[in-house]
Formats: sequence, C-alpha cells, structure tokens
Amino acid sequence: MSELDDERSMAALASDERQRGALVSARVVLEGSRSHRVWQGTGLLLAALVVLLLPVLVSDFRIGQFSLVIAYSVAVLGLNLVTGFSGQISLGHGAFFGIGAYTTAILVTDHGWAWAATVPLAAVLGLALGFAVGVPALRLHGLYLAVITLAVGVAFPVVVSQPIGLALGTGGVAGKTARISWDKPGWFGLDVSDRGWMFLVMAAVAGLLFWLATGLVRSRVGRSMVALRDNGTAAAISGIWPAEVKTVAFAVSAMYGAIGGSMYLLTTPIVSPSTVGFTVTLLFITAMVLGGAATVSGAWIGGLAMVFLPYYTAEWAGQIPFLRSLTDQPGLFANVIYGVVLIVFIYFVPGGLVPLLTRLRTRFLRIVPPEAAAVATDAAPGSATTAGEPDGGLAGPTPAIGGHPTHSPEAPIRTDQETTR
Repeated sequence: MSELDDERSMAALASDERQRGALVSARVVLEGSRSHRVWQGTGLLLAALVVLLLPVLVSDFRIGQFSLVIAYSVAVLGLNLVTGFSGQISLGHGAFFGIGAYTTAILVTDHGWAWAATVPLAAVLGLALGFAVGVPALRLHGLYLAVITLAVGVAFPVVVSQPIGLALGTGGVAGKTARISWDKPGWFGLDVSDRGWMFLVMAAVAGLLFWLATGLVRSRVGRSMVALRDNGTAAAISGIWPAEVKTVAFAVSAMYGAIGGSMYLLTTPIVSPSTVGFTVTLLFITAMVLGGAATVSGAWIGGLAMVFLPYYTAEWAGQIPFLRSLTDQPGLFANVIYGVVLIVFIYFVPGGLVPLLTRLRTRFLRIVPPEAAAVATDAAPGSATTAGEPDGGLAGPTPAIGGHPTHSPEAPIRTDQETTR
C-alpha cells in the first residue's frame, strides 16, 4: 500500500507542476479590464465585418443557407437556455418553433401583415405556451418532465392538421405558404441582393437576441438556473425560488424558439406539420450537443451543423466509390454517413466544440475574474503578468458561459516547500 500511495503522491505532484507550468506560459487577462474590452470589441468588429462581406462575396444560394443557420441558431439557443443552463429536459421545442412559423405565415398571407410586425406576436405566443408547459415542471423532473414535453411536441403537428387548425388557417397537411420579399433600401451602400439584405437583417436580430441571452445567463436569474441544475435542494435552501426560475426558463426558451420559427419563414416560404414535428426537436438537441450545452456561442455551431452537415454528407455519399459500386443511388447512404459522423464526434468531443476550443484557448490565454487573477499570479511567481496589469489577449467565455479559474479565491495554494514535504 505504501508503494501505491507513493505513486499517487508522485502523480499528484506531477499534475500540480504541469498546472503551474501552464499557468506560467498562459497569458492572464483580467475580466472586465480595458484590455479585455478592447479584445472583445475587436472580436465583435471582425464578426460584423464577416457578416457584412458574406452577401457581397458568396452567391444567393449560400446566403439562403446561412440565413437558415441564423434561424436555427436562435431556436437552438432557446433550447440551450432551458436544457443546458437550467437542466430541464424539453422534447417539445419543435412545437415552439412551429408556433412562431405558423403565426408569421398566417398573419402575412391571410391578413397582410409585414414580417417585422408578426415577430413580437409570435414571441408573445411562444412565451405564453412556454409558461404553460413550464407549470408542470414545478412538480416534475427528469423522465416525467420529458414525457410532458414530448406530448406537446408530438401533439402540435397533429393539431395543426385537424379541422381546428384548418379553421385557424394552418393549411392542414399541405402546410401554409408565405411569400416574404424585401427590397434593399436605397440608402444601404453595399452592393448586395435583396436576399443578402434579408440576411443582414436576420443577422442583426439574431445578434440582439444572443446579446440578451448572454446578459440573462450572467444575471441573477441565469446563476439561479445553473444552481438549480447542479443541486436543486441546495439552491432552494440558499433562497432561490425554483418555481420562478423554472417557469422563466421555459418561457424564455419557447420565446426564442418562436422567434426562430418566424425567422425560418424568411428562408423557406412554407411551413407544414412535417417541418415542425418531433424530428426537428431531435435535430435541435443534436445541434445543442455538438456546439456545447450551457454555452451561448455553441448555438451558432449547432445551427451550422444542422444546415451544412446533412448537405455535405449527401455530397460525400455520392463521391465514395464503394457506395457507388453497391447501388446506383449512393445518396441513400447520406443518413448513414451523417450518423457515423455524429457518433465519432460525440465519442471524441463529448462536451461539444465550444468547450473544446475553450480548453485549447486556456493553454495560451486565461480570462479570469479580478479575485482569481491575484491567486493566479501568486501561483506563478515568474510570470510577468500582475493582477493589476493584465498583459492583454483575446476575448473569451466567462465562467457563466465557459472557462473556469484554476483556483478559487478561497482555496489555499501550496508553496514549493509544502509540496516537497
């Protein structure tokens, strides 16, 4: 047993030394400092530049795909708020997505509303439905809550196909068409098409929604959501009201899903029961996992995966010689390739892509709160970075979204002499 204890001690010592070495080599940036804000602003400026140049550099077909990415990303973000941050299983997100899509389609086609005027109403309807679904979450959790939300997701496509749905103008099984076209205003200086202008408007709306979601998860409500997810009993004892937090999470999640459905009508001129069924909910869940649960930026990666992964797997299926030798329709194997890619990705990157990128970034750059910066500097006496003078770096996730300080301010740090003893 003594030899085993010695081996464990040596392993712990080696791990501690590796952490110290990484801390010395990594650049420490104080969260909220001027340098941090400069790099955050630079990143946002580059992102805005890419968005503005896309309609100029790529075709309208690609712009349509990226527009669909925006709509899906907003819906995935909504699911991430209730499942990733709040820890509540929601299998009815496709119904919230459908509420927004059908609301916009009916108001635009039958009542002559402008698209922008339909978005607030779609958001309110999604908020109300999410609140109604969130009420059972006050007494249910886990698989029982999953069954309730599954019933909502499965029932919605059936309801819109029945006479009650036809009376509301859903179009039944055939779906509801909505032709929405915008002309680029004359004051806009960039040489883009009307579809490119629509893409820019969608990107602006999505940027606002992501900014609001980031503020939400960093607020008291967001911290309460995470606390309930990690330990509901401890959160309730500490003064958090679970009823308020759970219903707010479901309501806001449904509102984001409804807005995403409304934006979907800008890219696809028809909505039908098949496009808002349980299948799309599974795709949303897959996209959330691929991007990273409990991350805001992961929703963008999830939206990209929802649009481009099936598109390219269909192309790959037609280019593999082995599949072409088996059948004259190798595209039928696209779903098989899609499944294989998902299995491989989840096996090697189980936490999602954003947490992986965050871990890679912390090897070179650490974004730390002011309290942790002093601790990190004490742990690395050879570092040129001080707590009051961060040496700059790239903006990155905060502890509310991703990335955690190595040491908490209260945790004692062993000195070299104590480690040797």
